[in-house]
Amino acid sequence: MTYNFSNIFQKKQEEILDEFINLHTSCISNYKSQNSDDIYSYYKKILETLSSDFQEDELIENFEDLANFKISLSVPYILMINEVYALKEVLISKMSSHEINSNIIYILSLFKEINNKIAYIYLKKYIQNLLSINNLRIVSLCDLMEKNIISHYESHLQWLTKLALRIRDKDKEDFPELDSKLCDFGIWLDTDAKNIIQNNSKVKNIEALHDDLHLFARKLHEHIGDNEHHVHITYLEKCEFISLSIGTELALIDNVIMNKKVTKDALTGALNRNGLRSIFESQYELSLATSNSFVLAICDLDNFKKINDTYGHIAGDKMLENFVSVTKKTIRNSDIIIRYGGEEFVIILPTLNKDDGFKVLQNVCKNFQDSVLNFESKELRATVSIGMIEIEPQEVFNSSSIDEYIMIADQRLYSAKEKGKNRVEYC
Repeated sequence: MTYNFSNIFQKKQEEILDEFINLHTSCISNYKSQNSDDIYSYYKKILETLSSDFQEDELIENFEDLANFKISLSVPYILMINEVYALKEVLISKMSSHEINSNIIYILSLFKEINNKIAYIYLKKYIQNLLSINNLRIVSLCDLMEKNIISHYESHLQWLTKLALRIRDKDKEDFPELDSKLCDFGIWLDTDAKNIIQNNSKVKNIEALHDDLHLFARKLHEHIGDNEHHVHITYLEKCEFISLSIGTELALIDNVIMNKKVTKDALTGALNRNGLRSIFESQYELSLATSNSFVLAICDLDNFKKINDTYGHIAGDKMLENFVSVTKKTIRNSDIIIRYGGEEFVIILPTLNKDDGFKVLQNVCKNFQDSVLNFESKELRATVSIGMIEIEPQEVFNSSSIDEYIMIADQRLYSAKEKGKNRVEYC
């Protein structure tokens, strides 16, 4: 079919384009960067097509080119499609009442097809990326030296991979299990999980997430073959997000179990340094498998030698015990504190980004500063300096990684000391 909306363009194309770019385009930082001219040229080509007689396929091809470019910039589907809706509204706003009445059906039909084509492009790319990263997640779990309940998460990653493949292939026949009670993970949840996790509220939360996951999978199954690609993206994204949320819950529970099993430092009750490398590798692999960052911090008690010299080594030992006690009360049961040596400790905060981790470590500083150690009728106080780093795993663990991260955290610890102590540094 041939379309003609030339009457809309009473203004110059450049003016309409500028108005659209200024008022309606998303990801403004991209437009202001080196890609802004490219974005402008794509929309200029689209408006040139719209301003004269054109075939539907011609305009759709323009939008497909733009969608592929946006994907290369990692612009999310929702932002891309919002721009398309906005352009449609701009075109309608330029029509007279008579033109709206005569052209609205064509406009709506045309843009519905454009939206669907864009959704299909994004869906293909999303599935491609999901299959790739899900494979990496599964490999990460396979590489774990010790697995507790996190091994059950692996079965649902495989379930998610199968789901993505069936959507890609538009295959309704060999779909992964849709009943949340009958998949491998659901069977485990209904049997052994309650005894292992021993926290009824956590079990119920995981069950609720798992039920929602299968609900969206059933909705995907209903829509296979109907070419409603925006629906496929929406529900598949929800399935991935919920799957990762379940993995995060299991990883944290695994840490609680690990904290109870690993050898402790005899003096302080913190975990023993001998286990640092294996613990760090596990946290790295779990973080990669659940698409979470985590925080590594090195803590050093300020002026500790002075405590030993003034009050004796027993007082120093008591202060180290006090620091670990205060820290454990401040952090979560799933967080990890390891005695690194002397008055130095390593803290690992799973599933936290640098901002949230910084807040937790600031509370460690404050709570330790506010704590009082009663020793031989004296009230002793101390402070701690902390250097931290946020770790965002991008590839399977490399044995040299921990040394690099420790070095960076140690440099930031030194910076905290230089800036007056009793503080957290992360940049």
